[in-house]
Amino acid sequence: MEPRKVIKFGNSSYVVTLPFEWVKSNNLDKSNSVYVTENKDCLILSLNKENKAKQAEINIDDMPLKLFNRKLISYYLKNFKYIKISGENVIEKLEEIRVLKEKLSSIEIVEINQNYVMLKDLTSPNELNISKIITEIVDMEKILFEELSNENKKNKSYFISSLDVNINKLSFLAYKAINYNLDVWQNPDYVRDAIHYHRIVSSFESIGDILKRIARYLKDIDKEHTHHISMQINALKEYFLFITNFLQQDINIENNLKLHLDKKQSALREIENMRAKFNEDINLYLVISQLLKDILGQLDTVLISVIDINCK
Repeated sequence: MEPRKVIKFGNSSYVVTLPFEWVKSNNLDKSNSVYVTENKDCLILSLNKENKAKQAEINIDDMPLKLFNRKLISYYLKNFKYIKISGENVIEKLEEIRVLKEKLSSIEIVEINQNYVMLKDLTSPNELNISKIITEIVDMEKILFEELSNENKKNKSYFISSLDVNINKLSFLAYKAINYNLDVWQNPDYVRDAIHYHRIVSSFESIGDILKRIARYLKDIDKEHTHHISMQINALKEYFLFITNFLQQDINIENNLKLHLDKKQSALREIENMRAKFNEDINLYLVISQLLKDILGQLDTVLISVIDINCK
């Protein structure tokens, strides 16, 4: 950290000089502008990166589909406006490209020719609200819990898988918003809390995946086991609602921590007590009980992250 003197300029202004190397590396001149963000006891200077349309290119020749999928998602999450997919056989892989892009929100094919396919991200990351997206994810997961706890409803696996796809899309949007704030550096609160928001979103994304796995098991087991598992999921739904209430800013977390511990211990006891209901089918119990405990662990991560955000 390099100290710089505050210089009085005129009757009502004060000036601080900028480091020469920083100005040079960012190609700034005397006519350029920088943004000044006030944040309590500090000022944050940032460049106008918002209007630059970033473009990435992926050469798909001889690239495994899994690796291509990872690269595409990575560029999407880093808010590249255009993603150019090139290659000698790119047209032959057009259907695969269409399938992969459907995993992402608001990304469209805008140009196709023999040498490349151009994708355009239609989202505006500066307009994405992380808190609002997290609320939408929570609302969808409430539906997941309700569907799984309804033992009389049949063929729920496909519907739950569809919901999980939407949760993943919302999670990607949240990651885009987090990355945007880190890149542009115009919202100090989100920059400071970026890792905590990332953990919250990642935990909810994992919970959606776990519930989808449980749905697959419920599809092939008898009514008695379905009943016991549905009862546990319904109890876990109440714990999920209790934890997600902490996302509201007006709730005093410290006054509710003991209640949280009591509820968690109660949930763990109920999961252990479920063992007696499975008789000889111990393998099914071990798998389901571990999945339910994994949900409890993810909710612990959510709570810790919320506490860290509120400790200012």
